[in-house]
Order: sequence, then C-alpha cells, then structure tokens
Amino acid sequence: MWSLRPSVLILLTSVLAAQELPSSLAPSSLSLPCDTERSSELAERAHTANKEGDAALAAGLFRQSFEVCPRQRELLLDVARALTSARNFDGAIAAAGEFLRSDPDSLAGRLALANTLLMAQKWEECGVEIERALKLGPDDRAALLLKANYAYLMGDSGQAEQSLLRILDLTPADEEAAYMLGRIYLMDSRVDYATALFQRVLKLNPSAYKAWDNLGLCYDAAGETDTAIRHFLTAIKLVEKDYPEYDWPYANLADLLLRQERDQEAYQAATMAAKRNPYSGRNFYLGGKALSKLGRMDDAIKWLERSAELDRAYPDPLYLLGQLYLKKGEKQKATEALSRFREVKAKAPTKRR
Repeated sequence: MWSLRPSVLILLTSVLAAQELPSSLAPSSLSLPCDTERSSELAERAHTANKEGDAALAAGLFRQSFEVCPRQRELLLDVARALTSARNFDGAIAAAGEFLRSDPDSLAGRLALANTLLMAQKWEECGVEIERALKLGPDDRAALLLKANYAYLMGDSGQAEQSLLRILDLTPADEEAAYMLGRIYLMDSRVDYATALFQRVLKLNPSAYKAWDNLGLCYDAAGETDTAIRHFLTAIKLVEKDYPEYDWPYANLADLLLRQERDQEAYQAATMAAKRNPYSGRNFYLGGKALSKLGRMDDAIKWLERSAELDRAYPDPLYLLGQLYLKKGEKQKATEALSRFREVKAKAPTKRR
C-alpha cells in the first residue's frame, strides 16, 4: 500500500489546512508560491516511474510535484490516475475530488473520477459522474468509451453498443471502439456482426492479436474449426515473444481441440496457457479435462483442484472433480465436490464474460 513520506505528509497537512480556511482568507492558486523547476523535475521522475510500472511511486512524485507548485492543479489528476493504477482507489477519489473543488466543470476531472469509481466498482456514483462528463462533452471519445464499459458491466449491452457506434460514426478508424463492439456482439451471439468488426480491426491493424484471437472464436462458433485454428495460431505467433502474459489464444485453442478429441494437443495448449497465466481457473480446468480424457486421473485431479481453488465461482471443474472422485471410490470427496458444484452452478451467470 502506498504511503506518503513524512516530509510530504507535512506539506499535505499544510495544504489541507489552507483549504479549510474561509473562502475570503484562502489564497488563490495564482498567489501560491511555485517552484516550477523543481515541480517539473518531480513530474518527469513520476512519468518515468509510470513507464516502469511503479504507479505507487509515480503517485507520490506527482503529489510532491503539485505541492511545490500548487498552481499546476492538473497534477492532481496525474495523482488520481496513478493511484488508480496502484489500486489505491480511496486516495485516487480524494485527489480527483480535490481537483474538482476548484474546477467542477472540468471534463478531464470528471473522467478521471468516473474511471476511478468504475475500477472501484462504485457503480451508482460512477454512473452519475459519467453522465456529468457526457453533459460537458457529449461526443467526447473518452466519455463515450467509459459509458460503453460501464453499460456493458451493468448488463446493458444495448446502451454500450450505442455509445460505441457513436464513436465509430465520429471516427470510423477507431480500432479500440471497433474491437469493443465486436466483443459485445460475440458475447451476445451475434457472430456475423462480430466477425465483421474484428475483420475491420485487422484492416486497420494487421498485428491486432486480440482481434485474431476473437475472430478465431467467431469461426469456431460458426463451425468453421479449421479456420478458427488458423486464427488462434496466428494470434499465438503474434503474442509468443512480445506479450508473454497473454494466454487467451492458447486456452481457446485448447478448448476447441478438446471438442475435436485431440486431447494430447489440447493438453499442450492448456499447459502453455497455464504457464502464461497461472491464476486462471479456466486454464487449469482445460488442462485437467485433457488429462482426464488421456487417462491420467491423478494428474487431472491436481489440475482440477487447482482450478476450483483459483476460481470459486466456476462450476465446471467441480463437476469433473466429482466424477473423477467417484471413479477412484472416494465417495465423500465426490459428494462434497458435487454439492459445491450445484451451489456454484445456481449462482453462476449464463455466460462467463
């Protein structure tokens, strides 16, 4: 958890105290002292920390940069964004709010706050802030993207679709909006529409590995398995070296191969997926399922137990575990696994997004 250095705490305390003064006595930002050179130096260090993946350090440096030059209030939004990346949501909300107190009609401020609220899963407040942002910028791309994400997470795919279509009306070459809309269509089983959107993305960017992967899912859903496999393999080739943590095409390929009874190949693909993302319950389920079909029961149980441990809301590994325990004569474990399966299945969404 990020914490402020003692010197920064002293500075922060003094600023907060100033904010609590009556408005007639509180100094304006223009009258506050400003060490521009020191502030720029700290901000540059903060940007470097961000690039190196240390968001907590970046947030602290942005805060120090603001403290030595309070006139540059936009630095508070940099603090909020960095704290959001560091998952210090309360701190990020406070920083965005501090900025908005002096500029309540700032679109950038409203977007920064709304994004943090979305990440923090504060749904009601997030919806309010998104609407405020859209009033300030009805056709602002960032606001429309945020609205689409929020609506989709709330289960309103229609509203998400409208927001993304608006972006594409304004900017037909918007790769991100086209990809997001394709994902919505795919999840809603509108496969033809999804296919067209992912193909559109690939025309804009032939190296868009997520579009190759999702286009593979489209062809898989359409029953064109050979074409689907080619697309998964293209995605794998693109991510193999440059994106070592992206596991989806390996897992999607494993799932397809299992349905084709190509169990050894499926196990190899699932193994690669699990190496890339050892925290995915699905990856371990696919590997466990392949092992069970290959007759490696003990190994399958280990993989399935790991899957169930990683994702307690995932019913599939529990059902297969129950079946394997029964085959081994471990009736008590089988009963427990199948009981948990029924509980989880009753709560599970129809589609796992």
